[in-house]
Amino acid sequence: MLLARRTLGPLLNSFRKSSHGHGHTSVPAPVKYTGQSPNGFIEDGWSGARLPIDVRNKWLFATKVIAFLGVGYWAPFFIVEYQLRKNNAH
Repeated sequence: MLLARRTLGPLLNSFRKSSHGHGHTSVPAPVKYTGQSPNGFIEDGWSGARLPIDVRNKWLFATKVIAFLGVGYWAPFFIVEYQLRKNNAH
C-alpha cells in the first residue's frame, strides 16, 4: 500500500494541478456582487418576499388572516342557513 501511494501520489498530484489551469495559469474574472433589496427583481432570502399579502404591519396582517380563515370556516354555515331559509319561505 505504501509503495502504491508513493508511486501514484505524484502522478495524481500532477493530474490535479493540470486540470485546474488547463495547461496555463489564469486568474479567474472577479465576480460582480449586487446586494439584494426587498423591492428588487430577485427576492430570495427575504422573509415574506413571496407571500401574497404584506406582513410588515402586524395588525393589518392579523386582520387579513382572521378574515381569510373566518370566511373559509363560516361560509358553509351561512350557505346552509340560506338554503334552509329559502326552503322554508314557501
